[in-house]
Amino acid sequence: MDSLTFPSLDPAALIGALLPAIGVALLRIGDVTMNVFRMVFVVQERRLLAALASAGEAAMWLSAAGIVLTNITPLRAIGYVVGVAAGTAIGVEVARRLRLGMSTVRVYVDADAEDEHGRQLELGWRVASAIRGAGYAATVFRGHGLHGEVDMVLSTVRRRDAEEVVGIARSVDASVMAAIDNALSPAAMPAGTAGRV
Repeated sequence: MDSLTFPSLDPAALIGALLPAIGVALLRIGDVTMNVFRMVFVVQERRLLAALASAGEAAMWLSAAGIVLTNITPLRAIGYVVGVAAGTAIGVEVARRLRLGMSTVRVYVDADAEDEHGRQLELGWRVASAIRGAGYAATVFRGHGLHGEVDMVLSTVRRRDAEEVVGIARSVDASVMAAIDNALSPAAMPAGTAGRV
């Protein structure tokens, strides 16, 4: 079969052309997914895991390239391209679901908040104490927001625990504003709190 033409409609020839293309696509999905993990492990300075991911990535890439370059056909080229695109999407999604790495949770509370008797609530310290009580570290900083004094509580945790820390903070005061650094998106804020502190 001419390498620059599509296979005929003969079932055997079609299967013979499709199988290598599917194999190339699967290999590229695998190697691009491993590339995403390699980058995560490099950033985390996890040398052994980064090295293993690199070895897997290289082996799969070499296999896919070998299949394509020994006899390049339109189907194999399409399989190669589709595999790269799908591998990127799958790798990012798997890394997101595994929540690898660390995140810093930032919680902002009104430092001047008072109860109905005019006593300071000390929300920053109460939020930090609740986070510490759950086994996480927390540090309180005082700052100046748009409407006055603000306490910022920082807690650096495993990414998979970040939402739990936000929930702990909101159990103390439902109106806190929270953000998760190094996350795909900031933690949702309750309605009406944007721009408050």
